Amino acid sequence: MPLLCAVPFLPARPAPTYATPVNASAAVVRVGAYEFPPYVDETGGGVTRDLLDLLNGAQSEFRFEMVRTAPQRRYDDLEQGRFDMIAFESRNWGWQDLPIEATRPFLRDAEVFIARAAPGIDQHYFDDLSGKTILGRLGYHYAFADFDADPKRLEQRFRTRVTVTHEGNVRSVVAGRADLAIVTRSFLTRFLQREPELARQILVSDRTDQIYEHTILTRRGAAITASWLESLLDRLEADGQLEALWRRSGILS
Repeated sequence: MPLLCAVPFLPARPAPTYATPVNASAAVVRVGAYEFPPYVDETGGGVTRDLLDLLNGAQSEFRFEMVRTAPQRRYDDLEQGRFDMIAFESRNWGWQDLPIEATRPFLRDAEVFIARAAPGIDQHYFDDLSGKTILGRLGYHYAFADFDADPKRLEQRFRTRVTVTHEGNVRSVVAGRADLAIVTRSFLTRFLQREPELARQILVSDRTDQIYEHTILTRRGAAITASWLESLLDRLEADGQLEALWRRSGILS
C-alpha cells in the first residue's frame, strides 16, 4: 500500500480539461461536506470543492453542489435527504447500517500521531498509547479507539479529548497541554509547510492509526449512483486529472 510523502513537490503538468457546455436542465446533486482539512476547510474550500469542479466539467447530466453539514450530523442529513452523496468517506466511519452505496476506493490518505519534540522522545514513544492524553477531532473515527466516535467514551476509555480543529490540537501538543494529537497526514504536510517553525518542535509518528481508503457514498434511491460515479472517476483517473488534483492539493508528491 503506497505511503504518502510529506515533502514539497513540483506542480504536475497541466491536466486536460473538458469543454462541456452548461446544461440548464442538469439534475442537481447535493454533496455533503463537513470541515475535514484539506478536503474541506473552514471556508468551504478545499479538495472536495475542486473535485466537484472536475465532476461538473466532465459531464452535463448532473450538476454537483456542495451542502455544508457537521461530522456528527452527516448521517442524519444524508438519511433524511438533505444531501445525496458525500465524498472522501469510508463505510467504517459509522455508515455500516445506513442505506448507502459506495464507490471503489479512489484515494489513500492516513492519520498519524504527533508529540512534542524533546530529548529522549523518539518513535518508540508512539508504541504504547496507554496513559497518554490524546487530542482528536469531534465526529472522527479512529482505529486505536475501535472507531468509536462518542466523546464521553473516548475520554473515559482512551484519555482522548475531541476538539474542532487540527491546527489547535497541534499547537496544544507543542504547548504541552496534551501528550499526543492525531491528525490527517495530508493536513499536517500542508500546515507545516506554512508553519516551518512548528515542524522543528514536533515529532511525527511513523505509525499510522489508519490508512484512509477514500470512497464516495451515495444515498440509496438518489438519482446519482455509485456505479455511475465510478465510471466518471475511471475516466478522470485515466486521463490524469485525478492525479493532478491530488498533487496540486499536497496529498501526493
